Amino acid sequence: MSDEGGYGRGLGDAGARARALTSSSAASVFEAMPVGVALLDGAGRVVHANAVLADLVGAGAAGLGGRTLDQLVVATERDTVADRLDALLAGRTNSFECRLAATPASLGGRTWTVRAHVAPTYGSDGTVAGLVLQVFDLGPAGGPPPLPVGLAAVLEEGSDFLITADADGRLTYGNRAAREVLGVLAADGAAHLDELLEPSSLELYRDLVVGRVTAEGSWQGELTLRARAARAVPVSARVVGHRAPGSAADAPPVGVSVFARDITELKSAERKLRQLATHDYLTGLPNRLLLYDRLELALNRFARYGTPVALMFCDLDGFKPVNDAYGHQVGDAVLTEVADRIHSVVRDTDTAARLGGDEFAVLVEGVDDLDQLTNVAERLVAAIAEPVRVNGATARVGVSVGIVVASEGCSEPDDLVAAADAAMYRAKEEGRGRFHLWSEEDAAGGERH
Repeated sequence: MSDEGGYGRGLGDAGARARALTSSSAASVFEAMPVGVALLDGAGRVVHANAVLADLVGAGAAGLGGRTLDQLVVATERDTVADRLDALLAGRTNSFECRLAATPASLGGRTWTVRAHVAPTYGSDGTVAGLVLQVFDLGPAGGPPPLPVGLAAVLEEGSDFLITADADGRLTYGNRAAREVLGVLAADGAAHLDELLEPSSLELYRDLVVGRVTAEGSWQGELTLRARAARAVPVSARVVGHRAPGSAADAPPVGVSVFARDITELKSAERKLRQLATHDYLTGLPNRLLLYDRLELALNRFARYGTPVALMFCDLDGFKPVNDAYGHQVGDAVLTEVADRIHSVVRDTDTAARLGGDEFAVLVEGVDDLDQLTNVAERLVAAIAEPVRVNGATARVGVSVGIVVASEGCSEPDDLVAAADAAMYRAKEEGRGRFHLWSEEDAAGGERH
């Protein structure tokens, strides 16, 4: 590369400083320069380097002495740097650029690429006496500038995950948490962003996040990352895009940073709260709130597709005497056993719920055979009538079951619950320990036939 008017003049000044380096004052100036500078001999070996360059490449000043330029540049330029040196020494060019691998020890092994400029220094006879290497851009090529040392250390040691990737999704950095928990860039871990995301999050990333980061610069939301041992880690994440310096505002990012916080405990707490809000604390069955939600959905399907819906209302017979005779501990055990027996009779696709006290309900969907429904009710009556043995005591309860099937005249949740409740009371009036199927006659106030 030839640039007589630009870098050539600047490096000529650097060359003059290099020739005068024998004086202590000049040496002080050389060391105090805010950019990395090194003197090389004609073969491209480092003769002297200032502290900035030594720190930048992760070596002490003494450790740089004798290194050749091809040992300092990035791997992709090692095969061409010798040709560039030959061209410079032969006068076919007066300078060239190369890229160094910056690995300062102060940033815990983080590596990025920086640009450097190499130009000759001349002796009094006009021949090339040596070379000056000057780093004129301390920022990563095509990416964000390096972080201050203090902040970098905080991010490296923090419990949150910090991950960077290039434009193709190849992971370029992971802090300690990302390396240890997620296996970022480890031999048994992820080397690409795709490998780090669970399938549903990968789909979200491709369909939404990439477009949002390109258009707006960042995206924030929840993702699920894949940790070692195939463990899923839910995270609250912020994805930030990095554009090349001087690029247009709508240019695609040349890389991204992902800041993510593990929210496993938060998700667990949310699940527990949701469980408490929608399930009975004693039996673990869905409560009235969840039953109504599922009943409403089932009735929507009935209205749209004609899918049959039936509701069974179950009220225990003789539970209060058991509670009074043996106490609440035995009473709670009886309720838990009844819940288990209901579960053993109904299908997994049915919803068995505890409405409160000794009242239970079963939502049945997709069954249009009345004989099959009444058979389920008969089995419920028989199963619950079996004795319950608790701590040496034997308790006996029964159940009265009211059944209602959704129809055009009874298709609202409250209507179904009211009809099933009324049918249950008819079963009690008819002698308890039995079921009653709600009919049009019941709705009209007549007797069951």
